Amino acid sequence: MSTGTPPRAARQQFSSHVRIAVQGKNEILERYALNLSQGGMFVREDAPPAIGQVVLVEFMLPDGTPLARISARVVHSRPATTPGERNAGMGLQFIELDATATQLTQLLKQKQPPSAAPPKMPGAPSTRVDSLAPDPTPSRAEGVVVGIDLGTVNSCIAIVQDGRPRVIRSKRGYETIPSVVYVGADRGILVGHAAVERMILEPNRAVYGSKRFLGRPFQSKEVQSLGHFFNYEIAQGPDGRAAAKMGDAVLRLEIVAAHILKTLRDMAEHDLKTEVRRAIITCPAYFDETQRGAIREAGRLAGLHVERVLNEPTAAAVAFGHGKGMKRTALVYDLGGGTFDATLLKIDGDTLEVLATHGDPFLGGSDFDDRLTEYVLMSYEREKGVVLRDSQVAVQRIRFAVELAKRQLSEAETASIDLPFIKKTESGQHDLKMTLSRSILETLTEDLVDRTMGIVQVVLDQAKLPASQLDDVILVGGQSRSPHVRRRIQERFGKPPAKNVHPDEAVALGAALVANAMYAKSPLELKDILAAAIRIGEGEGATKVLMARGTKLPAEVKFEILPEQSAKADYKALLYRGDNDKAAGNTFLGTLRMTADQSLVITKTKVVVTLKVSADGIMSVTMQHPRTQQVHSVEVSLVDKPQ
Repeated sequence: MSTGTPPRAARQQFSSHVRIAVQGKNEILERYALNLSQGGMFVREDAPPAIGQVVLVEFMLPDGTPLARISARVVHSRPATTPGERNAGMGLQFIELDATATQLTQLLKQKQPPSAAPPKMPGAPSTRVDSLAPDPTPSRAEGVVVGIDLGTVNSCIAIVQDGRPRVIRSKRGYETIPSVVYVGADRGILVGHAAVERMILEPNRAVYGSKRFLGRPFQSKEVQSLGHFFNYEIAQGPDGRAAAKMGDAVLRLEIVAAHILKTLRDMAEHDLKTEVRRAIITCPAYFDETQRGAIREAGRLAGLHVERVLNEPTAAAVAFGHGKGMKRTALVYDLGGGTFDATLLKIDGDTLEVLATHGDPFLGGSDFDDRLTEYVLMSYEREKGVVLRDSQVAVQRIRFAVELAKRQLSEAETASIDLPFIKKTESGQHDLKMTLSRSILETLTEDLVDRTMGIVQVVLDQAKLPASQLDDVILVGGQSRSPHVRRRIQERFGKPPAKNVHPDEAVALGAALVANAMYAKSPLELKDILAAAIRIGEGEGATKVLMARGTKLPAEVKFEILPEQSAKADYKALLYRGDNDKAAGNTFLGTLRMTADQSLVITKTKVVVTLKVSADGIMSVTMQHPRTQQVHSVEVSLVDKPQ
């Protein structure tokens, strides 16, 4: 049927109509193939209908004749905080397709390669979690180099064209995509906005915020103390690192990150009409050496050669000052969705030198959301006597609503939450309506802002720089938009923050500028430092420093170790990161191990170890065998973590 009557389901009462003008079936296939294959779409709308409402989507010919009709349910609704906001709109999950739309989905399946896994039903994921098949040695000699901000909450990709950096938009038109991966029961996946739309319905099948645990040992105090705050389970992967568990499947977080990077890479290839195999990827300045290695591994799995892992504050400073002939001292205050970094830099033309850096990998906008979510839950349960926290779907809906309210409170003094049918009990259906104020938000999160200002002071103290000598404060990260943060910055430094950087895009744009400088061999010099000391374990839980905090990168150190007095006859060393003399007060980086023989144990022959940290903070270790003099690369193992 080409223009006939849609099925009975499409004649029901609709809360909204979406009319899309097309020239014919081919245009639907070309422009909306992704939506047809995934069984849903996102539509921009300043005032979208509520979750659960049914919408009619009509593809219209130029003369106004309906070509195809689809009935869809709203699974994600995000009203605009300001008119025309790009992220505002509704996520639709297709319910029923008329004959023409069904025919188009069949044509789409016929065009897919035989190896592709077509969707089993409207709305089902069409990509599989184990579908990554990267070239193990991506070319690094040819092709464009993109800049990627792999964020905890949102990710962004950028390119420099005609000398100007620009953000590459998704097929839906977004400058950023949510760093969310939905994993279906059949191991099919959705990434980004499509994953968020399904996250409403199945919160426990969506991996979000995983960058906080990427590359971290599962047994670390950070994972053990914070992992239970997520809807999905944090488990131990085969390499000893934290992983996401969905049912019986354990998913390495490098693979989660790789799917996000692969989606960004696909966006770039669609936009640039060329293959993209090279990238500079950013990370928090306080990421340790094993976490940076995990980012490189995620890039490799996504088919990218990672030219450099770049600190996010450094990238933001590049976006702020590159090519402007500046001579300034700037503080980058980077409060993103999951992490906070404060970095002090000296900008001298095209040379950027990091003077000091410090951060908290578990402090970000999501913690502000946690506080507001808990406030709403407690207030509702106390007033209505209805418990909501036992429903993952209800809690997830509230979390989305408070995130929206938080953004609205950046522009207004109050914001309303209106969630119909939040829960059904024996007494009937329950709605949630509540008004939040900016003063409540600031009271709930005062200590979080205090923590950021404490870190800022640590950085100033490390650099021995009085606040009066600071020229600029650059705010980066979505949470830095908060009026509370901006007010505290102005009170602390007596000046407003810089206005010529975009909080959400600056990091990706700066990474793209660094990538372009590398590609075009233009003058741009970045001088970074070691964010925290690297230490070696000694007897009785003590440690000593191998590389001190603030060491200029790249750096190298040599040290000697004795073989263990045991039957295993191994050389072993435990590495830590931090500034505490005791091992328990630092982050465990891993174990170095090389097999020896009993004669070396008996003679107590030492082995020489060389530890290097590259300009982008990647650690590598080699050991020289005392008998053969051969140099062996040594992996840092997290599996044999000391108890």
